[in-house]
Amino acid sequence: MTTNLKAIYEKGVLRLETTLPLPEGAEVEVTVTTHEAHNGEPSQRIQDQSWDALTQLLAECAIDTGISDLAREHDHYIYGTPKKLSDADSTR
Repeated sequence: MTTNLKAIYEKGVLRLETTLPLPEGAEVEVTVTTHEAHNGEPSQRIQDQSWDALTQLLAECAIDTGISDLAREHDHYIYGTPKKLSDADSTR
């Protein structure tokens, strides 16, 4: 079983915010990831890791639809609304 839990570090002990469905004496492996720097702000390292993870996720999910105006005309493709007039169309 793998699960992510939040805990508070107090007096040298990690205190979980929720209980685990484990029998007494069960051995577990703990990985600690801090979320705040000492001043209460996220550390630059954590922010950089978050952006790297987001960039990787976006790259993995990228799909080439072949529709060059998908971002500008998303309502047309999703809901069937009329296409917007582009600058080139309005000068004709």
